[in-house]
Amino acid sequence: MNAEKTMGAIIVAGVAILCCAGPALLAVAGSIALSVSALAGSAAIVIAIALIGLAGVWGLRRSRLAKSSGADCCALENAKRKSST
Repeated sequence: MNAEKTMGAIIVAGVAILCCAGPALLAVAGSIALSVSALAGSAAIVIAIALIGLAGVWGLRRSRLAKSSGADCCALENAKRKSST
């Protein structure tokens, strides 16, 4: 009976370790994979920098469009108020 309890405790402890350490293990695996791809060729670095740049440009354009559409919305609302009075 003690052997069964010990084995069950070991299995539960193993699952708990995997659950808690999973994100850290994935981060380490990802950084190792990125290092290997960078060592294999500089194309991965160039592609990563280009993707980061494209994401920045997309975010900047999106924020500018949101600001400009917000200004048009307010201008339209003010024009409606002036015409109804």
